[in-house]
Amino acid sequence: MLVPPRLSPRRTHAAVIAGCLVLSSCGGGSGTEVSPPTAQAQPARPVEFSDLQIAQLIYDGTPRTPSDFFQEAQPPGPSHVSTRHLKNTDLDATLTDSTPQYELCADNWNDALSWSETSAQQAGAYADLVATNDDARFYEFGRSRAGDPDFYVRERVFKCSYLNRTAADLRLPEGDAGQLNQRPVTAEELRALAEYLWQFTTYNNFGHAVLKSSGAVSPGSLTHTLIIATLEHGGISATCDRIDVIAWRHADDTTSGALQLDLETLWSFGARESGGNRELCSG
Repeated sequence: MLVPPRLSPRRTHAAVIAGCLVLSSCGGGSGTEVSPPTAQAQPARPVEFSDLQIAQLIYDGTPRTPSDFFQEAQPPGPSHVSTRHLKNTDLDATLTDSTPQYELCADNWNDALSWSETSAQQAGAYADLVATNDDARFYEFGRSRAGDPDFYVRERVFKCSYLNRTAADLRLPEGDAGQLNQRPVTAEELRALAEYLWQFTTYNNFGHAVLKSSGAVSPGSLTHTLIIATLEHGGISATCDRIDVIAWRHADDTTSGALQLDLETLWSFGARESGGNRELCSG
């Protein structure tokens, strides 16, 4: 909701004078009084954190998500595990940066395995297939390199029966986000998807923190929003960083399953860190 701007004292004074000239009765007595403008209600703050608390959280770097946020289970054994979804650009090295990029989905295990092998063959160093897994959402292929026990990557391919991302473009911050084919579409399912997809974005790095994860229901539509704080070093001046608080929002049509991603900056403020001290600043 947009809030109408309040009149400054100078404009308020000018408005009163203009009213006096029209009514010709500003000297007192039976003149008509001009009431000051009514204060407008400000939109509710979507999180309980103060700006200073947000800055402290950003500079600390942990925790970066709420306590009940989705957590990926780590497989036993390797000390370092990376997880990625195979994309169209992993299969065709000739595609340019202007080509829309999206995660692949498959209707069967053989196609998913073939794509994983193609991607592995095109990598700088080949990684052997050492494990396979799947659930209702995706096929998973675990790969490791001979003589490198610390390298373990989980390559995943969405099942088209769960999520088709062909219409999405990961190079864009918002827009078409594909189609959720899970039925029925529920608020909890959309939350699980939004928090899962967050893992594969730039927001899952130092300098970013999820402040809140919440959903909303309306006729024919579900929405799930992550309120995220992001840091830009020197975004205001050489001695003052800028922190943006954004709403990263997925909306789902409960009939068709069509997903839309929207990004909105809610507010920004200045902050700095020096010698372990954190404070707000304006420049």
